[in-house]
Amino acid sequence: MNAVDDAVFDKLAAGTALITALGGTAIYWQVANQGTAFPYIVFFQSSGIDENSSPRRARRMMYTVKAVSDDADEAGDLDAYLDALLHEQTLTVTGYGNYRTYRENDVEYLEQTNEGLTVYHRGAQYGIWIAE
Repeated sequence: MNAVDDAVFDKLAAGTALITALGGTAIYWQVANQGTAFPYIVFFQSSGIDENSSPRRARRMMYTVKAVSDDADEAGDLDAYLDALLHEQTLTVTGYGNYRTYRENDVEYLEQTNEGLTVYHRGAQYGIWIAE
Protein backbone atom coordinates (compact mmCIF):
# COMPACT_ATOMS: atom_id res chain seq x y z
CA MET A 1 0.00 0.00 0.00
CA ASN A 2 1.87 3.04 -1.30
CA ALA A 3 0.06 5.50 0.96
CA VAL A 4 1.39 3.77 4.09
CA ASP A 5 4.89 3.46 2.60
CA ASP A 6 4.81 7.21 1.97
CA ALA A 7 3.50 7.90 5.48
CA VAL A 8 6.26 5.87 7.15
CA PHE A 9 8.94 7.53 5.02
CA ASP A 10 7.55 11.01 5.73
CA LYS A 11 7.39 10.36 9.49
CA LEU A 12 10.99 9.14 9.57
CA ALA A 13 12.31 11.89 7.28
CA ALA A 14 10.72 14.51 9.56
CA GLY A 15 12.74 13.21 12.53
CA THR A 16 15.46 15.84 12.87
CA ALA A 17 17.52 13.84 15.38
CA LEU A 18 17.33 10.72 13.20
CA ILE A 19 18.36 12.57 10.03
CA THR A 20 21.24 14.25 11.88
CA ALA A 21 22.45 10.88 13.23
CA LEU A 22 22.25 9.38 9.74
CA GLY A 23 24.12 12.31 8.21
CA GLY A 24 21.25 12.88 5.77
CA THR A 25 18.03 11.27 4.60
CA ALA A 26 19.41 7.73 4.29
CA ILE A 27 16.02 6.00 4.42
CA TYR A 28 15.24 3.23 1.94
CA TRP A 29 12.12 1.30 1.03
CA GLN A 30 12.74 -2.47 1.03
CA VAL A 31 16.49 -2.43 0.35
CA ALA A 32 19.43 -0.05 0.05
CA ASN A 33 21.62 -0.25 -3.03
CA GLN A 34 24.74 -2.33 -2.70
CA GLY A 35 27.59 -0.13 -1.49
CA THR A 36 25.33 2.35 0.35
CA ALA A 37 27.35 4.04 3.12
CA PHE A 38 26.49 3.18 6.72
CA PRO A 39 24.38 3.98 8.63
CA TYR A 40 20.98 3.87 6.98
CA ILE A 41 17.36 2.87 7.60
CA VAL A 42 15.38 0.23 5.71
CA PHE A 43 11.61 -0.22 6.01
CA PHE A 44 9.06 -2.47 4.32
CA GLN A 45 5.66 -4.06 4.83
CA SER A 46 6.11 -7.49 6.43
CA SER A 47 2.44 -8.49 6.42
CA GLY A 48 -1.03 -7.07 6.13
CA ILE A 49 -4.66 -8.03 6.45
CA ASP A 50 -8.05 -6.50 5.76
CA GLU A 51 -10.12 -6.40 8.94
CA ASN A 52 -13.49 -6.93 7.16
CA SER A 53 -15.30 -6.02 10.36
CA SER A 54 -17.43 -3.16 9.01
CA PRO A 55 -18.59 -1.69 5.69
CA ARG A 56 -15.65 0.75 5.86
CA ARG A 57 -12.31 -0.60 4.77
CA ALA A 58 -9.83 -1.12 7.59
CA ARG A 59 -6.37 -2.64 7.36
CA ARG A 60 -3.86 -3.87 9.90
CA MET A 61 -0.29 -4.05 8.65
CA MET A 62 3.07 -4.94 10.09
CA TYR A 63 6.07 -2.90 8.96
CA THR A 64 9.69 -3.82 9.61
CA VAL A 65 11.74 -0.69 10.28
CA LYS A 66 15.43 -1.16 11.08
CA ALA A 67 18.75 0.60 11.29
CA VAL A 68 21.70 -0.89 9.45
CA SER A 69 25.22 -0.01 10.58
CA ASP A 70 28.73 -1.38 10.88
CA ASP A 71 28.67 -0.24 14.53
CA ALA A 72 26.42 -2.11 17.01
CA ASP A 73 26.00 0.86 19.36
CA GLU A 74 25.12 3.17 16.50
CA ALA A 75 22.47 0.72 15.25
CA GLY A 76 21.00 0.61 18.77
CA ASP A 77 20.95 4.40 19.04
CA LEU A 78 19.21 4.69 15.67
CA ASP A 79 16.64 2.10 16.78
CA ALA A 80 15.82 4.35 19.74
CA TYR A 81 15.13 7.24 17.32
CA LEU A 82 12.90 4.96 15.24
CA ASP A 83 10.97 3.93 18.34
CA ALA A 84 10.44 7.56 19.40
CA LEU A 85 9.15 8.45 15.93
CA LEU A 86 6.79 5.50 15.46
CA HIS A 87 5.63 3.88 18.72
CA GLU A 88 2.19 5.27 19.70
CA GLN A 89 2.54 8.04 17.10
CA THR A 90 0.12 9.04 14.36
CA LEU A 91 0.98 8.70 10.68
CA THR A 92 -0.55 10.82 7.93
CA VAL A 93 -1.88 8.25 5.44
CA THR A 94 -3.52 9.71 2.33
CA GLY A 95 -7.13 8.49 2.06
CA TYR A 96 -7.13 6.83 5.49
CA GLY A 97 -7.07 7.62 9.17
CA ASN A 98 -4.28 6.04 11.20
CA TYR A 99 -5.80 5.05 14.51
CA ARG A 100 -2.99 2.96 15.99
CA THR A 101 0.75 2.55 15.51
CA TYR A 102 2.77 0.50 17.96
CA ARG A 103 6.04 -1.41 18.36
CA GLU A 104 5.36 -5.12 18.51
CA ASN A 105 8.43 -7.27 17.80
CA ASP A 106 12.11 -6.40 18.09
CA VAL A 107 14.41 -7.13 15.15
CA GLU A 108 18.09 -7.69 15.86
CA TYR A 109 20.65 -9.68 13.92
CA LEU A 110 24.04 -9.33 12.33
CA GLU A 111 25.54 -10.45 9.07
CA GLN A 112 29.06 -11.01 7.84
CA THR A 113 29.86 -9.60 4.40
CA ASN A 114 32.16 -11.32 1.91
CA GLU A 115 34.72 -8.64 2.81
CA GLY A 116 34.66 -9.72 6.46
CA LEU A 117 32.68 -6.72 7.71
CA THR A 118 30.10 -7.23 10.45
CA VAL A 119 26.83 -5.39 9.76
CA TYR A 120 24.27 -4.88 12.53
CA HIS A 121 20.50 -4.70 11.96
CA ARG A 122 18.42 -3.30 14.83
CA GLY A 123 14.84 -2.17 14.82
CA ALA A 124 11.34 -3.55 15.18
CA GLN A 125 8.13 -4.57 13.54
CA TYR A 126 5.45 -1.93 13.95
CA GLY A 127 1.73 -2.57 13.75
CA ILE A 128 -0.04 0.11 11.72
CA TRP A 129 -3.85 0.22 11.75
CA ILE A 130 -5.73 2.37 9.23
CA ALA A 131 -9.37 2.84 8.23
CA GLU A 132 -11.31 4.85 5.67
